[in-house]
Amino acid sequence: MHKSYVSKLRFAATLGAAMLLAACGESGDQSDAQDAAHTAEPAVQTEAVDVASKTEGTWGDLVYGDPNAPVTIIEYASLTCPHCARFAVETFPKVKEQFLDTGKAKLVYRNFIMNRVDIAASAAARCGNDETTKKLMKVFFARQYDWARSESPLDELASLARRAGISRTQFDRCVSNEDMLKHLMQMTMDGQKEYDINSTPSFIVNGKQLEFRTHEEILEGIAAAVN
Repeated sequence: MHKSYVSKLRFAATLGAAMLLAACGESGDQSDAQDAAHTAEPAVQTEAVDVASKTEGTWGDLVYGDPNAPVTIIEYASLTCPHCARFAVETFPKVKEQFLDTGKAKLVYRNFIMNRVDIAASAAARCGNDETTKKLMKVFFARQYDWARSESPLDELASLARRAGISRTQFDRCVSNEDMLKHLMQMTMDGQKEYDINSTPSFIVNGKQLEFRTHEEILEGIAAAVN
């Protein structure tokens, strides 16, 4: 790991906020993927970042589907959460086919930071434009088991990012971007404050938090809102 961003990751671990004691996903056992990083310790409040002034990287919500779709699905997820990875790999394609591609709904993705590796991965994923960010999010979730269990998760993430056109220099710069780290922590705190998010993945459908125990129930809950 390069010294240029080791200190920034320590900074990220103390950034912020809030009750990062949230559990990953549905009730049940925790996978080794979540054990790959330590939970960040709650610390000082972060200041808001003016994302409108930022020209490099992808800031704010990631929107999938027609932005004008009548139903809004908000997903809060962590890149180190195994249940979130399962949703991304197995369930999101069904949501996309049934609701997003048909114009019935849009999905708004928001990061919910759980630990130091999560915030680094999230900052790295947002290194490029919207298209690159969505591509990296997909790859990071699909390969989560491999990079999260490795001896050097950041090196593995950098390798995956390089295949999407993000150089190691770019990767290091993005992971060291204090404004982005603050922005991601603020996004997490806003989710806790506005929707009482305390686990991942969590879904808000047209302003109401979706209760579910299985991924099939996620589809059923969205279908009920759409219909």
